[in-house]
Amino acid sequence: MIYSLDKKAAISVVQITDCHLYNKSRKLLSGVNPYTTLRRVIRSIKRQTADDCRADLVLATGDLTQNGDKRAYQLLLSQLNKLSAPFFWLPGNHDNPAVMMAASERKRLRCKQIMTTHWQILLLDSRVENQTYGELSSSELTWLQAALLANPNKYSAIFVHHPLLPVGSEWIDALRMRNAEQILALLDQTPQLRLVCNGHVHQACQQQRAHYTLLSTPSTCVQFKPNCTIHMEDNSPPAYRHLILRDDGSFATEVTAVNVGREHGHGHNHARTKTNKNHPNMIAMKIENQA
Repeated sequence: MIYSLDKKAAISVVQITDCHLYNKSRKLLSGVNPYTTLRRVIRSIKRQTADDCRADLVLATGDLTQNGDKRAYQLLLSQLNKLSAPFFWLPGNHDNPAVMMAASERKRLRCKQIMTTHWQILLLDSRVENQTYGELSSSELTWLQAALLANPNKYSAIFVHHPLLPVGSEWIDALRMRNAEQILALLDQTPQLRLVCNGHVHQACQQQRAHYTLLSTPSTCVQFKPNCTIHMEDNSPPAYRHLILRDDGSFATEVTAVNVGREHGHGHNHARTKTNKNHPNMIAMKIENQA
């Protein structure tokens, strides 16, 4: 199924990822309530896109629930439905695709390809049954190759849960895409590709390869501490990414972190998104305070 967005100007895209919702709205994950943080993120998206630029699309890129429960997906949908923009989702390793589809009757949520005047946006399924690492199946890889070959005159952006490149944390790098080299070989030969955006790593990261940029986006709940050999969590606040895809193939992006209050131990720093000179792969964040 292809979703068409008839807009010739720049496209405003919001990415949320790794919501890890439970089937009960008050249940905590590492001391944080993921439903509460998602609500604050959605509130921030509504305010930011109203002030700056109306979102054309919202993409939820996997690990949307912690255990793949139908009720957890319904809680997610109850928040996404508050947004005026059409939203789309793809599974992560914590998700259950069959339950995802059963949770909503929206045919749009089965869409894997979004077409605009100048861009195509491709949503990939990297989930491997009962595994934390990711992999594109042979059928998914064949579909990706066909979609890229069929639209050489449109700039391409790919959204997927698992990262293709290491982000500098040994433990999470072992859980990235297993057939990354095969995928990268295809992408390296796709000149119209501009972006690959992922979740999974619970931190912001920006890397350049050939003619395209790879972006990791933080979680809407708990973040992982960067540059660690073992699993360690950070006290950074929940966040989301905003992208502007321009009609000349260029783009702008910003990560917004949402301060949800003292009970989560989050600070009050303010910064625009930019590359950190001390850690070139890490991204500084604009932080928005909420009461």
